[in-house]
Amino acid sequence: MIYLDTNVLIAYINPKDALHRRAVNLLSRRSGEGFVASQLVVLELYSVFSRVMSVSDEELEALVNYTIKACGVEVVQVEWDEVYRSALSYANKLKLKVLDLLHVVVAQLAGAKTFMSFDRDINSMASVIEELLDLRVIGLDYDRV
Repeated sequence: MIYLDTNVLIAYINPKDALHRRAVNLLSRRSGEGFVASQLVVLELYSVFSRVMSVSDEELEALVNYTIKACGVEVVQVEWDEVYRSALSYANKLKLKVLDLLHVVVAQLAGAKTFMSFDRDINSMASVIEELLDLRVIGLDYDRV
C-alpha cells in the first residue's frame, strides 16, 4: 500500500504542474499496489485549491472529490491521539516540518509500506524515515522508484 502525499495528487491532476508527467508515470506504474491518503491530505487539498481558485464551497468539494477519485485513492481514518504521540516521539529524530512529520507518521500508522512524495525535505530524509518507520520514500529519487 502506498500513501500519496498531497503534492503528488495535485501534480497528477494539473497538467501544467512541473511534476505532472512524473506523477502520471508513478501512479500508472504502481496502480496495482493500492493508494491511500488521510484526512490530512483531504484538508490540504481543500486549503490549496481554495487559495488558488475562486470557487464556491460546492465546487471546492467537487474538485477535492474528483482529485481523490482520479488518483484512485482510498481515504483512510487514523486515531489522531496516536498520531500526536507518535509524531512527538519522531520529531527530534526526523526534524521535518509539522505537516511533513504528520504525513509520514499517518502513513506508517495506516499500514503503508511506501510513501510517495515530491517534497524535497521528505525525500532528503528517505533513509532515516525508512530506518525508523519502515516506510520507503519514493518520488524525487529516480533510483528508488
